Amino acid sequence: MQGLSLRAAMRSRRALQRPTRNLSAAEALPVPPGFFDNYPLFFSSSQTGATRDRLNQRYRACIEWNKTAIEGNRVLDITSHDGRWSFAAMKAGATSVVGLEARRHLVEAARANLTEYRVDQSAFQFKCGDAFELLDGIEPHSFDTVLCLGFFYHVSNHMLLLSKIARLAPKCLVIDTGVYPDPREIIKLYREDPDNDASAARIDANHYQGNIKHIVVGAPSRAALDLMLSGFGWSFVYYDWHQAAIARWNDCEDYKEGRRVTLRVNCETTIR
Repeated sequence: MQGLSLRAAMRSRRALQRPTRNLSAAEALPVPPGFFDNYPLFFSSSQTGATRDRLNQRYRACIEWNKTAIEGNRVLDITSHDGRWSFAAMKAGATSVVGLEARRHLVEAARANLTEYRVDQSAFQFKCGDAFELLDGIEPHSFDTVLCLGFFYHVSNHMLLLSKIARLAPKCLVIDTGVYPDPREIIKLYREDPDNDASAARIDANHYQGNIKHIVVGAPSRAALDLMLSGFGWSFVYYDWHQAAIARWNDCEDYKEGRRVTLRVNCETTIR
């Protein structure tokens, strides 16, 4: 369907991704302390979602809530960005972490961050390239837990991505993703600017002779996400952001409004 201009489509996508900024009494509340306050490099090594409160609240949902799936396990971090979640997983007790990231400058930032914070060099690795292609090169049963944080709504072939993850036979999959606010089982397509680090990356642009102007991605509704996951026979549970005792929603309003969700998927169970 044609009609949406690039600018209009980008505004729609940003509405999914970025928290709104309605002034309220919460604006005056202090930012509560959290995990990343002890590791401030992650506030500056990327500009994507790097506010203190947002990173700390996401840590509670993506890492702390899933500590039993991380501690003592081998972790794969799909689109590892500046290494923030790979590092958090290591601090939560992961035995090793491998990060996959398309942008080389973010791979370099991730390596620098974990090195600066004295993480055992033998315990982590970051690979640069297309996540779909890199997943194909991983042997099944190489990882116990897969992190897919902030990536699922930056692709258009969601079932292919889940199939590649399923081939690895992990025990657990943690997803944090934007969702399209619609009760139906649908996927909303958007255009993204690949030059923006918060968007889908341009992969193999030379193959298309530089003609890629935008990348088409899809944000699933929550019902569509449920349908896709249940198609693999997986069980899953959503993190309840409204029970997380958050008083200051300034940087997390997309979670408050249900435009973004966090969930843990048990890949070892089958829905009958």
